[in-house]
Amino acid sequence: MAPGTRWAQRGVALAVVLVLLAVGSLIAVTGMTQAIVDERIAGNQRQIAEIFPAAEAGLLRAGRWWREESSGERHDQLFWNDPDGAMAALQGLDRVIRPGLSWSVQELRFDGDEVLMRVRGEIADIGTVREVQGRYRRPADGDLADADGTLFGWSELLQH
Repeated sequence: MAPGTRWAQRGVALAVVLVLLAVGSLIAVTGMTQAIVDERIAGNQRQIAEIFPAAEAGLLRAGRWWREESSGERHDQLFWNDPDGAMAALQGLDRVIRPGLSWSVQELRFDGDEVLMRVRGEIADIGTVREVQGRYRRPADGDLADADGTLFGWSELLQH
């Protein structure tokens, strides 16, 4: 082999190794970027998966509250057609699911023997909320001793 050929082969080997190193680095950086994006997506999905049950739990708790008593009288008798009084009383409930995750009643709208309740689940300091609404139908006046009211027709409203 001639001496000139030997030096040329060493130069080609260096160039091939540098190209392979650059391609490998590019693949590694692309993989890390994709992993970061996937982690953010998973975090957002986890928040959504936590927040909807929080809103739903608040709606169920508010529905149960109407059947409970204060001063010997059921809440659906004390606070019916009194949205401000009912909202104030509902605010006194434990609304924290876990630190940073809570629910709150946003709206009460009365219509005969039904009340529409809009409840929000929220993750503190993030701004992610989900709202659900449902209706509570109180028992007829003569049936209060034996009957429970009914919570029905809830649905998801919005997501941020």
